[in-house]
Amino acid sequence: MGVVVVQLGQGGNQMGYALFRCLASASNSFPDQFFRSSDKKGKTKARAVIIDMEPKVIHGIIGRAKSAPAQINRAVWTYDARGVVTGDSGSGNNWARGYYDHGPYNLNSMLKAVRAEVEQCDVFGGFIILQSMAGGTGAGLGAYLVEALKDEFPSSFILCYCIWPYESGEVIVQNYNVLLTLSHLQSFADGIIILQNEQLSIICRMLLSIQRPSFDDLNELAVQGLGCILLPSYWRAIETSSRPVSRAASKGDSESKLSNDNSGQSRVRILSDLLASLCFHPGYKVLTLRFTPQVPAQSLAFTNFTWDAQLKYLRQMFITGAHKELEMDWNIQLPRSAVHNNKQAMLSPTVPYLVNRSVASLLILRGNESEYVDVSGFADDRLYPIWQVDPLSVASSSSMYGQYELAACLISNCQSSVLPASRALTKGYKMLASRAYLHQYFEHGMEHASFDSAFASVEDIVCRYSTL
Repeated sequence: MGVVVVQLGQGGNQMGYALFRCLASASNSFPDQFFRSSDKKGKTKARAVIIDMEPKVIHGIIGRAKSAPAQINRAVWTYDARGVVTGDSGSGNNWARGYYDHGPYNLNSMLKAVRAEVEQCDVFGGFIILQSMAGGTGAGLGAYLVEALKDEFPSSFILCYCIWPYESGEVIVQNYNVLLTLSHLQSFADGIIILQNEQLSIICRMLLSIQRPSFDDLNELAVQGLGCILLPSYWRAIETSSRPVSRAASKGDSESKLSNDNSGQSRVRILSDLLASLCFHPGYKVLTLRFTPQVPAQSLAFTNFTWDAQLKYLRQMFITGAHKELEMDWNIQLPRSAVHNNKQAMLSPTVPYLVNRSVASLLILRGNESEYVDVSGFADDRLYPIWQVDPLSVASSSSMYGQYELAACLISNCQSSVLPASRALTKGYKMLASRAYLHQYFEHGMEHASFDSAFASVEDIVCRYSTL
């Protein structure tokens, strides 16, 4: 099953290059979902479409892929030149220019490149869209293309992996851009993973000992969790305090069965199983990734990896809504009752802190004994709304994940996903009330009603998550 990765804009293209490097180096062979042999020489090429309205970044990543040192069996991977779509000038961080000008003008060439890559798949599994939400091409053109892909491939899954800008300000109009983008993706994508630049930068500095992280450092960190999810894994059973849950059986696959080795387990289908497990409700599509371990490369040889320690930290990050160990408050505990919601928690002296609630979660474990480790703590009913009857999915692989002996990734459809959107709304409404920079959008055909509609859509998203 092949998955086509669409890289959009400067941020999306740089992250896409890092993702393919991660997938190639973290596995014993090139995973065929994301790589293919396209010529008689068996040259390995990424299943990618790379789009930017300025050619500089695209030429840079293609050159880096060609000149990269051998990674697997003295082989390297490259991009297919037929999957490149570029222009002569960028979008100038103007969402409207990307959506209303570059989108329609480049639609045919973009869809032609996408169709050519889709036709290379024996079985097509869907799209992963890599984009920044703050600029013009990744955000505006990206929103337009996602809408076009859903129209062109209505039965295909679309997962968007989105870079959220520094809240201190990368672009003066970034709050407009992120809200417009999130509103459109909510309507047309099947799942939206939000990745915050602020969080990545802090992890690099405080945990990985990189005092001045470069874009390469941020991108390598950004794709660690995504790579952990996308590489082959197998459904495994979940034992909870109240009931045994067999995720493989619940998928409705009559041939699925559980055993102690991967050969007898049902393989996770990317992207269909992932999105069916997490984004089954159309009102809840915003996802958060949490990955462990986060250890400097120079410390790996001196680190003792244990499942108990890693899952303990990951679960507390999940409960508190933290993205890294540094943010965790170990005093925050779950309420006594599953119906004890966050509003009650604010009024109760026995539960002084809010608890992060999730619609559904997927836990991926990689490494020795991953198929046996106890994960019942992630299935606690108090972490989910009372109407959710099957909240947790778990998959595993006995193979190491790159340089990590043990690795765990939790992707959750939870409240912490929309906290940045709530803050962006506050700032965006202030700018909108003063009509700041609106003329830059109106000159490309956008109307004030488009802002009102987008802001209202994001308000609905925040409201739904806040009531979990």
